[in-house]
Amino acid sequence: MATLKQIRDRVARKSQDADFTSLSASVVDSEINRAIRYYQNQQFWFNENLTTIILNADDNVIPNIPANVISELQVNGLTLIDDQVKIDLQKMATNLFMERDFDQTGRPMYYTYRNGQYLVLPRPQEAYTLQFRWLEKYADLVNDDDTNDFTINAEDLIMLHTLKTIYAEDKEDTERGLYYQGLEDNELKELQKRSESRLSTGELTINTILTTNYIY
Repeated sequence: MATLKQIRDRVARKSQDADFTSLSASVVDSEINRAIRYYQNQQFWFNENLTTIILNADDNVIPNIPANVISELQVNGLTLIDDQVKIDLQKMATNLFMERDFDQTGRPMYYTYRNGQYLVLPRPQEAYTLQFRWLEKYADLVNDDDTNDFTINAEDLIMLHTLKTIYAEDKEDTERGLYYQGLEDNELKELQKRSESRLSTGELTINTILTTNYIY
């Protein structure tokens, strides 16, 4: 776990610029936030969120989508709950979705994203409950003691990405940039392994394939 200042100080020390003579503290802070923006688009165990939404009957627009959504999770992102039964909605291409939208009502089975809104198909015949899971968008760190999920759970990843960017772009030192790229790649792999372990169900599943023999 680290604050913005603690990561900034580590970056300055490792870049041999502890007094911020070649790069200002504000520049380093900007690169730290840039690193977070880069990685917040990838799913880890700590940057996904969940909310429960009540759909409006006969309205295909999903209401009350949180403001800090980057995107829905691609697996189990939208789950409809109907009489204690959970049904994962399937994402449909927008053009196909609009072609099949005939204002019919029923239990939603599909969804799409269009013009800044999430839409379901068919239109809900009642006020169903929907579980919405998404990747969270983070506000920039500003104050020295600011933290977020990435500084708490992925401090080294953010620091290494920041160092790589500084050496590659500001210091124009390709060799050091590649060095920190290698360290960043290794750290990312470790976080991905941890995420896979924490996000997996730990349950075995059996997929049964039914085949039918036709006699002509």
